[in-house]
Amino acid sequence: MIVEEGLSVPMRDGVVLRADVYRPEDASPGPALLLRTPYDRTVSLIPPSGIEPEAAVATGYAVVCQDVRGLYGSDGDFYTFVHEARDGFDSVEWVASQPWCDGSVGMVGRSYAATCQWLAASDRPPHLKAICPALTGSDLFHGWVYQGGAFQLGFNLFWVWMMSDRRRAARAEELFAHVPLRTVPLPDPEWARFYFDWLAHPTDDDYWRALSINRRLSRIEVPALNVGGWFDVFLGGTLANFSGVTGEGGSETARAGSRLIVGPWAHGSTYGQFPDHSFDVFEGRDRIDFAECQLGFFDRHLRSHGVDDAEPRVRIFVMGRNRWRDEEAWPLARARETPWYLRADGRLEREGPGLESPDLYTYDPKDPAPTIGGPTSLPARMMRSNAGPLDQARIEQRGDVLVYTSPPLEQPVEATGSVSVVLHAATSERDTDFVAKLCDVWPDGRSMILAEGILRTRFRDGFSREVPTEPERSYEYRIDLVATSNLFQPGHRIRVAITSSSFPRFDRNPNTGAPLGSDGPDEFRVARQTVFHDSDRPSRLLLPVVPV
Repeated sequence: MIVEEGLSVPMRDGVVLRADVYRPEDASPGPALLLRTPYDRTVSLIPPSGIEPEAAVATGYAVVCQDVRGLYGSDGDFYTFVHEARDGFDSVEWVASQPWCDGSVGMVGRSYAATCQWLAASDRPPHLKAICPALTGSDLFHGWVYQGGAFQLGFNLFWVWMMSDRRRAARAEELFAHVPLRTVPLPDPEWARFYFDWLAHPTDDDYWRALSINRRLSRIEVPALNVGGWFDVFLGGTLANFSGVTGEGGSETARAGSRLIVGPWAHGSTYGQFPDHSFDVFEGRDRIDFAECQLGFFDRHLRSHGVDDAEPRVRIFVMGRNRWRDEEAWPLARARETPWYLRADGRLEREGPGLESPDLYTYDPKDPAPTIGGPTSLPARMMRSNAGPLDQARIEQRGDVLVYTSPPLEQPVEATGSVSVVLHAATSERDTDFVAKLCDVWPDGRSMILAEGILRTRFRDGFSREVPTEPERSYEYRIDLVATSNLFQPGHRIRVAITSSSFPRFDRNPNTGAPLGSDGPDEFRVARQTVFHDSDRPSRLLLPVVPV
């Protein structure tokens, strides 16, 4: 293998980006794989979401790893997402013009590096043949920076701190606790100006629409191998990108050739290992070889092997069953949205309620319910792990958490698809949050989180404008928990938990209705919350049930 370091890659505006190249000793040109990363090109080739240079070069590929504009070895100024479409186009075409490349280029990488792939592909570089975006978003407002109208504080602030505070002069958890949000003391506020721009755009406006992937999918003309995790903070984006490109992609190759793999993975790890439960996904009789999947995908599209009609379009890991399964499409056509009703005395039942009294709790933003596991990404030192199927038992004992649990199941129930909670609720304040969690309760009492969602009540009618909540009025709120694939085994129970915070995953709602990030601790208000479950206001979990 020949390694060339620090090569200059000129952009159309004269800015020079730097890249390292790993290529076969054989002088004959071959296809190339490009990784554009904000995380330092010298350490970013981490499988399985990147690519192993040795494995790729051994099969005849060149691998190019490049620092994005303004970071590490590359010149220019960094600002999230703005330059990635044009810089991606120029970088693909530079790779294709090199004597060791035969003109066929693919792209790899996860998270921000995966977004670089989608944005580049939307500008249609002529020599780009396929992409493999792993663990990334689709709508930059909903599902990346915000979710349900709440600011994804944990991921956003952790990422900015990690990227800008190289000396780690501050502790991330100290920054999480700081209010008002708009005055957080970042180590380099000028570099992190985009973070404050995110806070200044709390609605789904043109700032977000200009760069969101989901508004560019009709321009995608190359196939994508989409890789997601059931515990990834960007799961919804991965699923939306696959559904979007197969439905509205700009070419038949993109629509027919795109694929989806979803495992029991979190954003920081694609190995399925968690403190409270681990999944065996790379060993045993039902294993998956991710590197083989990647290279096989690129072989088909960069080496003119063509689309394999026999290849499954979708491969998902069904938790609980703990097996990989092939599917023809996402979402599954055979899944049926099935209601499980919140009932009195903490019951969760298939039968709807009659005349029942509501449940009450108070939410104090000075004492928020903490984040434990689920689909998030937080610094590991803050807790045992930053994501995954962690036991919620400690959280469920709090007075500001309502818990609704089914009887032990007599038959298995598989839920695979989109999950939501329809909540009829009232609050004493002009704004608040409602959080819903789906858990699999084991016979030994462990309550393992599968999915989590939030809705800020001022966004109950959509995310393009803020509408204050009328105190003490009952509204119907639909809380998006994104998706899961889990087999609830006999003897297990299905549980829904309702509360008003998951901190620091989401910012604490001060319950004032004031502009985002403007409240200090002296302005925080305690909210009295009422959850209804009667025949006129049937609060319910909607599970995508698949016949077993």
